[in-house]
Amino acid sequence: MTNLPSIKQLQYLLAVHQHQHFGRAASACFIGQSTLSSAIQNLEETLGCQLIERENRSLMFTSIGEEVVERSRKIINDTISLKELTKSFLTPLSGKLTVGVIPTIASFIAAPLYHFCKQTFCDLELVLVEDTSDKLLDKLEHGHIDLALLALPYQTEKFHTQILAKDHFSLVHHKDYTQAKGVEDFNLLPDASVFLLEREHCMTGHALSACHLNRSSCINPFEAASLHTLLSMVEHQLGVTFLPQMAINAGILENKDMVATPSPSDAYRDIGILWRKTTGRIRDFRLFSQQLEVFLKRQCSLDYLELK
Repeated sequence: MTNLPSIKQLQYLLAVHQHQHFGRAASACFIGQSTLSSAIQNLEETLGCQLIERENRSLMFTSIGEEVVERSRKIINDTISLKELTKSFLTPLSGKLTVGVIPTIASFIAAPLYHFCKQTFCDLELVLVEDTSDKLLDKLEHGHIDLALLALPYQTEKFHTQILAKDHFSLVHHKDYTQAKGVEDFNLLPDASVFLLEREHCMTGHALSACHLNRSSCINPFEAASLHTLLSMVEHQLGVTFLPQMAINAGILENKDMVATPSPSDAYRDIGILWRKTTGRIRDFRLFSQQLEVFLKRQCSLDYLELK
């Protein structure tokens, strides 16, 4: 029988590549450094080539070592997928499910989503991770989260993407800010009157695109780091902003002298769920997304305030 590398050896190799240090890699794997070094040496003997060049306390992966790392990563992912497949078959939607959510969604649905999942999936332990779209996609690619809940469109070709709901934008301003009353073409708003979040928040790009706002002079150069700051500027009658229905339904404008006017029907962002194409938990994720779609459509509904 052919002598093959073990999964454990490949995991150790990936740890060394990640940490670029035998000691730190050993600590991350909860083993001694000598055990790790011996495993890597045995792996090199099994494969018949040198994967890592060692010199004093430094190391460098050889060209073939880098290729072995890439193939090892795929083998590990496929092995994890295999285990996920059998677990999903035996006990659907059980155990821990880690879902990444962007801030401009998490701010409005995190707590209700926890309650919803507790009632709908009795055996599921939901863990939410809040971060920007780019960071969540990186975490998803490297297996640190199971699913990502994002606002679309976004560059998500690497992953399976399923749109769950449309979240319409409304023009928001103080009730006494007369310059915004009756405005249908947002490009006619006064110069520097539109306040938005920092560019790293995808909601800014989605709002501008969805609301067909292309006159740059309308946009105030101030970029808010949070929705709280954004609304503070608007509340003091300095201008207007755009908010998704999800935020309005969550009560972000309660006890404020603000007016929310729905934008044209095509002014919305899509809310989508993403997962790795190689996952073995497709059955679980489809079941979860079906229920999540029901939940999100309610959260984004224009009639939701009447239903509460």
